Amino acid sequence: MVRLSSIIIAVVSLSAGAVKAPFPRAAMSCADERFVAGERILPSYDEAFLQCREEERWMTHPETGDFEMERACYEVNAPGAHGEWQYGRIAMDVVERHSGDAYTFETLWMCKPLREPL
Repeated sequence: MVRLSSIIIAVVSLSAGAVKAPFPRAAMSCADERFVAGERILPSYDEAFLQCREEERWMTHPETGDFEMERACYEVNAPGAHGEWQYGRIAMDVVERHSGDAYTFETLWMCKPLREPL
């Protein structure tokens, strides 16, 4: 499986003070199947969120991290659909300690929801 750090996208935040309202995740049970995009295997929602938290911990570690937390891992928008797949983005907002530059790191997740038995 591809680690979040290998698919994470750094985007310079245009307005560090902008408030983004999180969208609550609907209860979702995901199948074990993963979406493959070229050589990348996209994580499920739960995997992406756990990976984001791990990245957040080491990036903002008070002694060894290069960033200060501005906003912890959150859902960027409501989940979308691509055929049978649901997808979304999880992001975190940070400020580089040395330069004061603001960044948003985000990743795409995809999940094939399990269908409820009829």
